[in-house]
Amino acid sequence: MIKTVKIYIQISMLLTILLFGLISCSNDDSSLSITKGRTIAIETSPPIVRDRITFTDTEGNIRLIKPKLNNKLVAVKVRIINDTVTYVPLYIDTEAAELGDRGGSRGWNIDPYKSSVSTSTLESELDKFTPMLNGHIELNKGFEVTGWMIFDLSRNINPITIWWRESDDIVSDLPK
Repeated sequence: MIKTVKIYIQISMLLTILLFGLISCSNDDSSLSITKGRTIAIETSPPIVRDRITFTDTEGNIRLIKPKLNNKLVAVKVRIINDTVTYVPLYIDTEAAELGDRGGSRGWNIDPYKSSVSTSTLESELDKFTPMLNGHIELNKGFEVTGWMIFDLSRNINPITIWWRESDDIVSDLPK
C-alpha cells in the first residue's frame, strides 16, 4: 500500500513538472506571424506607425523619411526564410510587397533611399528600423534575411495584411 502511494506521488510530481514545462514552453509569441509560400516563408512583426523615420545609410549619412501629405509611415519587420530550394534571387524594390486591409485599400513599400533626404537631425529612434530590406539579395537554401520594409499609406488604411510579391506570392495577416 505504501509503495502504491509513493508511486502515485511520484507520478503526480512528474505530471506536475511536465505540465509546468509544457506551459512555460508553449510561449505563443503572437508578436510574430510566419506564412509559407511555394519557395520561401516570410515572418512578419506587428506594424509600427510613425510620422517620420530616420536611419543611417551605407555611407554613414543620416537620412529622414516623411510620409506624403495625409499619409502615415508604417514599418514592418520581415524575415525571409529559404528552407526549400537551392537558390532564391530576390529583388526588393517598390513592388516587392503591398500592405493594407482586406477591403482592397493597399499601398506598396517604398524605396527608403529614394524616399528620404539627408538630415543632420538626430532622432531618438535613429536606426530603430534598420537594416532596411532593399535591393538584390541572394538567398541560398538554409539561409534567411531580416530587415524592415517601410510603407507610405493613406491615414485611413488599417495595415493588417501583407501581400508579398517578390519570387513568390504570399498573403499573410500581420500579428497584432
